[in-house]
Amino acid sequence: MAVGTSLSVFSLDAPGMLVGHVSSAPVFANILNIGCLQPPTEHHHRSFAEPHIIGLGSDLCVVLAEDGQLALLNVEEIGGRYRLRTLEKTAVLADAEVENESLMLHKAVIDPFSRAITVVSWINHIELLPIDWANRSAAQVADYSQTPGLFRSRICIDADGAICDAAILSPLRSEMQRILLVAAVVERTNRHINLHLYESWVPGASHRPALGMVAKLPLPYSMSTPMYVVPLPDHRECFLLINECEIAFVSAPQILSGDVNIYHQPIPRLPNGQPDLVKAYCVAGTKAILSAHMSDSSRRPSEPLLSSTILAQKLYITTQSGKLYCVLVSPRPHISLTRVSAKQGSVSDIILSGESMLFLGSHSHKRYRNADSAEASPDYLFVGGDCADHRIVRVIEDSSWQEPACWPKHGPMQPNEPTSSLDGSLFWTSRLALVNQSPISDFMLQPEASYWTSGLSSNGAVNRAQFGHGVRVEETIGITNADASSVNITPTSLWSFALPSIAANGITPCVVVQQAGTYVPAIRDIDGEWQLMHMLHQFIEAKQLVSVDSVGFSDAANTGVCCVVCVTSESVFLVKSTAIALAIPEPSPPVIISCAKSDEVFTHGGILSMTTDDSIDSVCRNWILVAVRTKQMRSVIRIISAPAAEYIDCQMDQGPSVDSFVELELPHEMSCMRIVSVGKANFVLVGTYEPKLYVFQLSPCTNSTSGIIASLVLGVDITEHLARLETSTVVSGTQVNDNIAGVVASDACVLCSADKQFLLIGLRNGSMVQLEISGLSRCGTPDPSRSASDQDTGVPRVRSSELIRVGLVPVVFTDLSPSSFFSEQRCELAASDTKHCSGIPRVLVLSESLFIASLSSVGTVTISLCVLHDGQQIPEIRQVVPAPPAWYQDRYSYMIPVDGAQHTIFCLSADASGTVSLLSIDTVAQCHVHEIPVGIEPRRVISDKETGLMLVAGIVPAFPTSTSMFPTSSLKAIDTRDGHIHAEAQFDPYELVHSLEKWHIQGPKSYRYICVGTGQYSEPNPSIQGLDAVPRAVGGRLVIYNLKSTKRKSRGKSEKPSRKQKSDTTGNAASGYELRYIWESKRSAPVRALAHLGDSYLILASGTLCVVLKLDVVQKQLIECCEAELRFPASSLDVRGNVVVVGSSRETVHVFRFVPSTADPGSVESLQMIHSARFGVNTADARCLANDLVVGIDTSGYLYAVGIPDESREFALDFIMGINLGTECTRVKMGSPVRRLSLPTHVLPWDRSEHNKLPGQQNAYQQISEYSVIISTAAGALWTLIRISKSAYHVLHRLEQAMLDMEAKHPARPLMLETDSIARNRQSDTGSQLLSENIVDGTLSRMFLENLTDSEQAQVLDRCPDLGQLALRLFSSPAPSAKPTLSALEYVRLLVYSLTSVCSC
Repeated sequence: MAVGTSLSVFSLDAPGMLVGHVSSAPVFANILNIGCLQPPTEHHHRSFAEPHIIGLGSDLCVVLAEDGQLALLNVEEIGGRYRLRTLEKTAVLADAEVENESLMLHKAVIDPFSRAITVVSWINHIELLPIDWANRSAAQVADYSQTPGLFRSRICIDADGAICDAAILSPLRSEMQRILLVAAVVERTNRHINLHLYESWVPGASHRPALGMVAKLPLPYSMSTPMYVVPLPDHRECFLLINECEIAFVSAPQILSGDVNIYHQPIPRLPNGQPDLVKAYCVAGTKAILSAHMSDSSRRPSEPLLSSTILAQKLYITTQSGKLYCVLVSPRPHISLTRVSAKQGSVSDIILSGESMLFLGSHSHKRYRNADSAEASPDYLFVGGDCADHRIVRVIEDSSWQEPACWPKHGPMQPNEPTSSLDGSLFWTSRLALVNQSPISDFMLQPEASYWTSGLSSNGAVNRAQFGHGVRVEETIGITNADASSVNITPTSLWSFALPSIAANGITPCVVVQQAGTYVPAIRDIDGEWQLMHMLHQFIEAKQLVSVDSVGFSDAANTGVCCVVCVTSESVFLVKSTAIALAIPEPSPPVIISCAKSDEVFTHGGILSMTTDDSIDSVCRNWILVAVRTKQMRSVIRIISAPAAEYIDCQMDQGPSVDSFVELELPHEMSCMRIVSVGKANFVLVGTYEPKLYVFQLSPCTNSTSGIIASLVLGVDITEHLARLETSTVVSGTQVNDNIAGVVASDACVLCSADKQFLLIGLRNGSMVQLEISGLSRCGTPDPSRSASDQDTGVPRVRSSELIRVGLVPVVFTDLSPSSFFSEQRCELAASDTKHCSGIPRVLVLSESLFIASLSSVGTVTISLCVLHDGQQIPEIRQVVPAPPAWYQDRYSYMIPVDGAQHTIFCLSADASGTVSLLSIDTVAQCHVHEIPVGIEPRRVISDKETGLMLVAGIVPAFPTSTSMFPTSSLKAIDTRDGHIHAEAQFDPYELVHSLEKWHIQGPKSYRYICVGTGQYSEPNPSIQGLDAVPRAVGGRLVIYNLKSTKRKSRGKSEKPSRKQKSDTTGNAASGYELRYIWESKRSAPVRALAHLGDSYLILASGTLCVVLKLDVVQKQLIECCEAELRFPASSLDVRGNVVVVGSSRETVHVFRFVPSTADPGSVESLQMIHSARFGVNTADARCLANDLVVGIDTSGYLYAVGIPDESREFALDFIMGINLGTECTRVKMGSPVRRLSLPTHVLPWDRSEHNKLPGQQNAYQQISEYSVIISTAAGALWTLIRISKSAYHVLHRLEQAMLDMEAKHPARPLMLETDSIARNRQSDTGSQLLSENIVDGTLSRMFLENLTDSEQAQVLDRCPDLGQLALRLFSSPAPSAKPTLSALEYVRLLVYSLTSVCSC
């Protein structure tokens, strides 16, 4: 499938099954059409009832580009991945005499039996390329320099006229070497439409390849110009002609004999009498019908009436009105059209008005049919939506068919009941296959999400995208007592642990929730129901629980016995548990381990498990860590030794011996404690109210009576580190308290990998301190593979620090390593790997929202938001604890108590008491897109921060079936959370919305307004035809609204709006918001752009005028302050300070300076032009990125950047860079759809004067929104532009040149490249000779990283010897004697990965 500027491959497991993405490859050329070549079988016959899709490794994909390149591609598997590879590439019509150096290619026609390819241009030229399948094996060799010659010969002919369409017909079975080509040609001399029949032969020993016209048949004058020539594979030498009004049946013998009596069948027209044009078609096999079903009118006079069974060719066509027809063609001839109906109201018919359609096959499996039904198998069609989602359509032939329960639930399916149709026997259902996000006419980038428009007509929507880890609510936990009485839970604290079970996985989870002074433990039984755990409930319900966990789980697999360790404020005790008697009301009494003294209180607790030594007889022992607080506000960590075996074997009346323990005294009161195990190294992180953080290392010691020793390895003064921080990163978009004097640690954790170690400290003000640590031993033993200089010194130290602002509530972490849930499993993992122990790659970060902090492959900490898969926001979460990872193998699972006060819908709670939910979180962060239907075709979108609503301005185009042929416009205020429309304003008839902007006036009193720029057009006259019938612009309006809340209004007080307010303002009283009409300003031309200027000004672009307005609130009127006139209409506006950048439709951009009025008498406002571009392009949008830099886009896809020179030096703008994106661009804005914590070293800000330091220097990372520019396209894509250092540019530029210098079939070379002639023509169209300079295409760099093997990447570097030297110099150490730690290839990969990750979602 050709998607934008790339070719994408999707997998289809079975007809109607889910379509999955396999691979994509960039194409640097405009693709005209694609097709499929299947190798011929032994009988030279292919069944056309099979799916016309590409098979892995066997079929070939034919791609024709606008510049005349014809390529044959296949899908190959490399290292578990799939990619597209070029087998053959050639230039078509190379020998043809083309006027004005333009080929004007139309399409590539593929022979039904894959014998040849015919390339057809719009004017005159037809070229036949026979396929030599004997050289297929030679095309797949690894030597890319060989040319196998699949196209060994080619024949070109001049049709002497305009070619409407052409097709290769199916030959007779006795003439398989014969190639028949038919073309519908408008003759150059007399403008008559003729059918040309050409004949050629497959190259061989007895046949000389030649192409010549053998017959010509003139079409009747009453027949309109043909749009499609459709070959009929099962009707030899026959085809269909489809024009605006009818479908005609023609055969090759009819052309040879000159028979002008062409059988045709009309296509149903629209209700207004206009033709319903055919948009797409596909051949769908054959169908056996009785000849008696044919009416007498379809027979010729000499044809007898028979009642035998004949084979009819079946096709499906879609029309511009969205109708789907089934066409049956018999060779009598006879054509029947049957309307395929859809259930009324289920899915709009507009989804079937796609530009392309593909027959996927029929499914005859009994699962998809009724057992007693004898109807034919359903047909499956893939309909490519025209600015709508691509769907898989299933056509059912029997009206009594029922929707099966086993239909794959991969997408929303709409079962349809039979409705009235031509014969009442066909109807269709559909489901979403691929999302089509085109066209993007506008977008906005917000801290919490990104929004862009898509869709046409009533299918219009605004897509909300959030990058993060997907979250699903698997279930809501309800605890039921044994007496079937419900236990209502209001959770304030939550713990979880695992117990042995008699279930298949041997694990059952248990949660303990705090409920207003009591504690309720719940356990899941073998039936999946949550039950009250009586054996534990009676021991903890009246206690003040501090922590609870289980030990002995490593033996539970065999014995089924483990112990639950409970730490309360006054004691530590254990409860024995078995897999069989989990909920028996009469359990064994608890065993007391330790009790607090009269002046002590236990505040924190935890369990540590580790092996005693490295010998074969090593034993995994357990220690209980208890934080003790005395009345003197002194804190002590008491480490109690108690082996797991002693817990299990102890008697009821005799507890284990705990005479020996270790105490760690702290100088201040403790605020948090966390036990961290990384491989064989064990640490306890302790935070105090000083505020400081202490890191103690715990090691086994056989000489000690307690069996453990503790040593302080690191002390962190949080206040000191925060005082040294110069920059910070904002994750949640909220502002936190910057008073660092009272910062206290709320939690701490460690993130580590093979060579990176980070200490994360969560603070109570919602911030997080990130410290990079060196010398923190991971495994406890030196690594012999590392040099002595690289070994840890044994004394941990802080290398760098950074403050990350997460939210406003205390930050809490949750370990995501699988071994963190069962303490004794860490012993087994540590003992299984003595060299490279598993690190902690990610942790959950909880504040106001839920995040995941992880280590990237390049050793940096990244934080990604957790978002629900249904597009809603995750409700407020109070606490996160892990759940058994064995439940969900593909995701991490957690038990989460959710605040049900305002977000009970997410936890499925009927009241506001709160719930406990089981969530599953994806391990890989990705972009989650949620569609918000708006009911109109959106043109502009902005957000209102004060109300939290989204304002969408759009149009509703007129349907061909409607009485009015002009669209209507409206403005809607929509809630992004649920898509509810709170207010709506309608505009005048024949008025279109062109611009939308917020206007905030700052002064003694602040005002907020919504400004809409519209264009007014003349009423279309149906009696006028041609270009004169197009509505003309007659003026425009600037309409100002105020979005206000109506919740405070008294119900008894009502105001009668004016006549203008009635026509322009609507609102929902129950919603609490209304769009109130304020003012308007009528203009002589459409208002194309709006921008707020300063604190009280607004600038608009209307035609060739740029007008500055000021609102007089007292007089309630708009005052025109000044204006500037251009030579050509203005297309965009952007304001930076007092500099105004105006995009022009023909003169690129102009730069103005706005001079406000002063207190001096006679001082007035003015707009002064200070710079203008010296080259002319049709600018669609432009933005001022810095005080000296402007970036803009052409409507045809040309991206450029110009520099603003010093006023005293030059008036013309300096050209800096430019590149052709190859697709129509709509908008350009500064920002990023993804929030990131850090940037690569070589990413530079656009305005370097605003920053004292650049990214890459210590503590200088800024938000990515200051560094990236986003460009939207009509095809539904978002391009990212970043500024990089000069040294990085040289490396990527040389890499790009090396890839382009590879052999034509090498995987490093793009599949298609635009030729120089086409590039020159496109540049001449813009009136300049602009080249792509000072910019590199990241698409090539990404292809180098993802689509090439290691050996192929090395071949690219060998092609350019200085590339490796540039990469080594780029990452070289400042020390001259230092040796590079990585190879040149690895440095190139690192640079490409770091830069492409910034530009991707």
